[in-house]
Amino acid sequence: MTSPAQIEATVVYLNAPRQLEVRKEILDIDGIGELDIVCETIVTAISPGTELGAYTGLPALRSGVAYPRLQGYCNVARVLAVGVGVGSIKPGDRVLSFTSHRSHFVIATDEVLLVLESGDRADDIVCTYLYHLGYNAALRSDVRAGSRVLVIGLGALGLASVAVASLAGARVFGLSDHVIAQRIAVESGARAVFARSDTGALRTALSEGLADVVIVATNSWDDWAIALDMAAIRGTIACLGFPGRGQAPGSFNPLDSRFFYAKQLRIEAVGHSPEKPDARGFLRFNERENLRYLAELIVGGRLNPRLLASGSYPGSDIVRAYRDLLDRKDSAITYLLQWH
Repeated sequence: MTSPAQIEATVVYLNAPRQLEVRKEILDIDGIGELDIVCETIVTAISPGTELGAYTGLPALRSGVAYPRLQGYCNVARVLAVGVGVGSIKPGDRVLSFTSHRSHFVIATDEVLLVLESGDRADDIVCTYLYHLGYNAALRSDVRAGSRVLVIGLGALGLASVAVASLAGARVFGLSDHVIAQRIAVESGARAVFARSDTGALRTALSEGLADVVIVATNSWDDWAIALDMAAIRGTIACLGFPGRGQAPGSFNPLDSRFFYAKQLRIEAVGHSPEKPDARGFLRFNERENLRYLAELIVGGRLNPRLLASGSYPGSDIVRAYRDLLDRKDSAITYLLQWH
């Protein structure tokens, strides 16, 4: 039984592959720090690559204990209470954070990524970080107006990459075997999208110069081979996926000198950026500034998260949401989880 100074929170844990547990935890509201805030989650977005990889038991991305683990990192919540030292955030505000799938939580104010404006749709802003991963890929690989960009794999992050690269003025092409994802990519700015069986037509569309930037958003060795083949001389392969994760070694050399050496390719992981600005402004493109900018694009209608979110489930139905994503039910891209 909770007291008026306590809240019962519902929290999603992944104890082992395909073993999700919804736990009840008690939050002591009287015990929050001076700079803490108490929040109730409105909506979270599933990041399919990260979450489904852990759910299905793919090899961990980092060393250490993989399970039990929290799931999710795209959360918009309403502030219920604030510590005595908090001045910039007030009860009733809505905030974006990296908090996992859960109904309530307490975080420090410096963990807030963005405070939503009154007219912002929570269901839209919750997808901002998904766009940020594509945006960071574009920044790190030096996408610019006129660049030829190929995005391989049109899941949530691939489609986000298509959208932000198109806004940067690039000539964007996609590669996917899924018809709905192909359509969404074109709506998001791609000039053309090709199936994997049609790489000849893709090569023709890219022209002799091939792709200045290839953004790989899958784990497939076959897709990696296509990336090597389609990259231009001195081109960049930007990795949003994890080539070879959960797969047996490929039947080819992933650094084949015919491609990597002869073309002098740059291959880079592009999933991380600086978290915050520094005092002297050297970290201009950091998560906080980037998210603020992307949220402006979303609110202004230049990015459309409704193309990424294929539907919504109650937070308690996360298992069904995961299963439907794994089954590619109705060619879903990702789902939102509604909490309050």
